[in-house]
Amino acid sequence: MTGPGARPDEPRLWSVDPLTGQPLETEAEQTRPLPAVLDAVPPRRRPRLLPALGVIGLAVLLVVGTTATYQVKTTAPPPSAEDLVLPDPVLPTRIKPMIAGWQPVLSDDHPLVFDVPPDWKTEKPDVAIGFETPAGDLVTLQGVARYRRDFCQGSELSARAMAGITTIDEGEVGGIAQAAEETTLRWAEAAYGSIGGGQGPKTEIGTSGPVTVLEGGVIATAVTTTVLPTANGRCPAPSVAITAIALPLRALPGSGRYHVLLVLADQEIPGAVARDVVLKMGESIRRE
Repeated sequence: MTGPGARPDEPRLWSVDPLTGQPLETEAEQTRPLPAVLDAVPPRRRPRLLPALGVIGLAVLLVVGTTATYQVKTTAPPPSAEDLVLPDPVLPTRIKPMIAGWQPVLSDDHPLVFDVPPDWKTEKPDVAIGFETPAGDLVTLQGVARYRRDFCQGSELSARAMAGITTIDEGEVGGIAQAAEETTLRWAEAAYGSIGGGQGPKTEIGTSGPVTVLEGGVIATAVTTTVLPTANGRCPAPSVAITAIALPLRALPGSGRYHVLLVLADQEIPGAVARDVVLKMGESIRRE
């Protein structure tokens, strides 16, 4: 007869009731508590909507919980609630803002945090917002916050300003200043160009300047490009300031990408986001 220490691939032999022919369980098997088995559902990759040109798309958030299943034999009652021991929920670490009165913005895709003013709306860390360029390329922001969200009736997820983290590959540009400049131009074309693929928006690139980030340890480079949007968008602003604050490669070594805080802000409107506010946001960039 095979005992409890038998290998899983060996058949198990039971004692048999001579009257019924049914296998008998040992006393230990009849009285021992039944285990509760937790089937952890692995997190899925969150799909993102690929929006049409000029329309902001929000990522779809899938909430994946944990389910408990029981292994129950017909000879014993199912376990009671007292028998089940579920793990304590894992709560996210509370990250405090660096700037008093502001609020931190986190991203699931980038190990960076930055602060925005209290009247901005922060999105969940797994949200991405993107535009498609006329060439069919998708540019996206993760770790997103928006100012005066949904101000334009009939325009999906509109905002007077938007901030988030994006990247540009090291091999696509000749240095950090070009990384910041090229990022602003790509977003100008994708977010404010003609939907029909006609003439692009008018742009004027400003000079680059230094921004101290990562709690004073690194100097980033900021470039602001002024954009005159094409006239075919809903609720257009007279102009838009696109500011890219690019971190040097050594800030996140080995990634092969420049990480960029990008802020798009409507100008020549009441309550427009000023450049000094944008630079203050940049100065709050730090590692998560």
